[in-house]
Amino acid sequence: MQSALEAVKGVTEAKVSLETKEAVVKYDPDVVKVEDLIKAVQDSRGMNSYQARVKKK
Repeated sequence: MQSALEAVKGVTEAKVSLETKEAVVKYDPDVVKVEDLIKAVQDSRGMNSYQARVKKK
């Protein structure tokens, strides 16, 4: 999942913890939308069963 987030244009940093089921993502909001990050998580291998959502902006 981390590599999927890092591959999104506009993402400058992604740290993922599968243990806590959380990701912290730094990104340029002028380049990428939150919806694009959620889609990247859901489309990443083995993650389609996770319900990605924004915890805090």
